[in-house]
Amino acid sequence: MDEFLATPHCLAGTRGSDKMAPGSPGSSSRASSAQESPRRDALTQMSLELAAISANMLTRQDKKELVSDLRSAIREEVAAVRQDLTALEHRVDEQEVQRLQAEQQQRATDLATSRQGNLLLELRRQVEDLENRGRRNNIRVRGLPESEGESPREILEGLFTQVLGEEAPPDFGLERAHRALRPPRRDGLPRDLVCCFQSFQLKETIMRAARTQRTITYMDSRVSLYHDLSPLTLDARRALKPLTGLLQQKRIPYKWGFPFSLQARVNNRWLAVRWPNDVPRFLRAAGLPEIPVPNWILENPPTRPTGPTVPAENLMEDTQQRSPEE
Repeated sequence: MDEFLATPHCLAGTRGSDKMAPGSPGSSSRASSAQESPRRDALTQMSLELAAISANMLTRQDKKELVSDLRSAIREEVAAVRQDLTALEHRVDEQEVQRLQAEQQQRATDLATSRQGNLLLELRRQVEDLENRGRRNNIRVRGLPESEGESPREILEGLFTQVLGEEAPPDFGLERAHRALRPPRRDGLPRDLVCCFQSFQLKETIMRAARTQRTITYMDSRVSLYHDLSPLTLDARRALKPLTGLLQQKRIPYKWGFPFSLQARVNNRWLAVRWPNDVPRFLRAAGLPEIPVPNWILENPPTRPTGPTVPAENLMEDTQQRSPEE
């Protein structure tokens, strides 16, 4: 619009000529006609330009049609957006339903997994107990020197005769006697001697007599007698060694149970540890401080040791033994 209000270029030179001094009448008329001619041309040009601008300007009908077209386009776009939103809403609803179904399936899977885990733990406990029951007539002897051509049966019968003294029977009824079934140790220490008795009562008599003796010396060697326990039980007892040490420090009596458990008597009440998650509850019930106890099931998977088995503590101090009827 500014360019239309500005002075046309055809009139730019005529305004300066008005300031010139008037001349003669003849020259004045000629000059006046000469000045009016460019002005007429400029006015004509302006008229043409205004006519062109007026022709290009939108009429009311054009504006109505333009607004109608815009509304139609907007309606189509809005309809498309609504359609997309509706489809997206359906997809979100489907995803929500699938998520809820997945959560339900996950909960069911977690429950089934938990039950299977508990079942496996119970099976592990039963297998451990069965293995210990299969070893209940065994005695493991540690410290006897090892030599080629030795007779384990004769060595053990002489040791048990010394332990029992006058109560020693003429025949110990050993089903088998042998060194531990593993390669000899590299450090030269002797392997354990393992024997199996036909009579569980005779085996218990020997273990009770060994407990009454502070030290046992045989063949110029210090000898120790242990119950023959499964590796699973030994792993659990090693893991619970901090707890048993704390019980000893507090002078709280405890004993090992079969199937595996650690039992302690506190305030005329028996407390037991059977699984790793029982330890915190046991400590709280006994009024003991929290101590770190490794998870013997997760952190110590059962493996067959390549060297001699070292019990978590002196197994001769076990106060609970199983009867043959168990």
